[in-house]
Amino acid sequence: MLLSQNAFIVRPLNLFLMVCISLVFGISHDLPDYTSESCTFKISLQNFRSILSWELKNHSIVATHYKLLYTIMSKPEDWKIVKNCANTTRSFCDLTDEWRSTHEAYVTLLEGFSGNTTLFNCSRNFWLDIDMSFEPPEFEIVGFTNHINVIVKFPSIVEEELQFDLSLVIEEQSEGIVKKHKPTVKGNMSGNFTYIIDKLIPNTNYCVSVYFEHNDEQAVIKSPLKCTLLQPGQESESAESAKVGGIITVFLIALVLISTIVTLKWIGYICLRNSLPKVLRQSLAKGWSAVAIHRRNHNALQSETPELKQSFCLSFPSSWNYKRASLSLSD
Repeated sequence: MLLSQNAFIVRPLNLFLMVCISLVFGISHDLPDYTSESCTFKISLQNFRSILSWELKNHSIVATHYKLLYTIMSKPEDWKIVKNCANTTRSFCDLTDEWRSTHEAYVTLLEGFSGNTTLFNCSRNFWLDIDMSFEPPEFEIVGFTNHINVIVKFPSIVEEELQFDLSLVIEEQSEGIVKKHKPTVKGNMSGNFTYIIDKLIPNTNYCVSVYFEHNDEQAVIKSPLKCTLLQPGQESESAESAKVGGIITVFLIALVLISTIVTLKWIGYICLRNSLPKVLRQSLAKGWSAVAIHRRNHNALQSETPELKQSFCLSFPSSWNYKRASLSLSD
């Protein structure tokens, strides 16, 4: 749910409400002494898991194990022992399966032991929609020539009760310039989500941070920056595919063109002629003129015969004896 600024007014009333509700419903457990707390608590949403952590104010006290209990303000129930934290040596506890409502106020009681001796006990009440801090999600970045793919990793399954209405922020930094992107995540935040930061400058270093937006700027927890240098030689798969396709297209066009020329030459439609000497060209011109006159007269006599078009080529040896050719033509 969205954190409302008005909700912060509730914090000073937590203790008062707890006392009033206890009196109304007749809660049998003793209220903890809030004036002598010896622990610092923190509730955070880590990868959509509700994690309660604590730290002792007096560092000289060394506990061998802890026991965590809780109760709900609005229900007349005794203290409940958190099963996975009934005898834990860790300084945190996963309460996802215990605290399922963001509208309830939870009262915690932590007991510290050294063997069988109780060293301390401390307590605090929590309103999840107020006291919950949101750890940034895991993410990876992949840089290309002019864009970056930001892959945000959410768990495959998210508890329905913990579907906070969160605003995801992807922060882009380069050469002192900071840009914020607020992608729209459709549906539940589950599974991987990919966001593309495009229109970037090649051969430039870019850094990316991912976090959840919060009304209180001081409560925002940003992820460590992940950076990449966009190299001119790095191209996306689509660009590489386009380049390969272009090369194949040019090759096919050239192959078709060469095949067409070879075929036309083979059937005699295209004739390749060598350049002849000037004297031989003049002599041939005179001879072909006489042939043309004869063919014209012949065609006039055979008007009923359909016109036949002939195509032929002259081929001359590369080493031509010009003197002999001139004598033969003059004869």
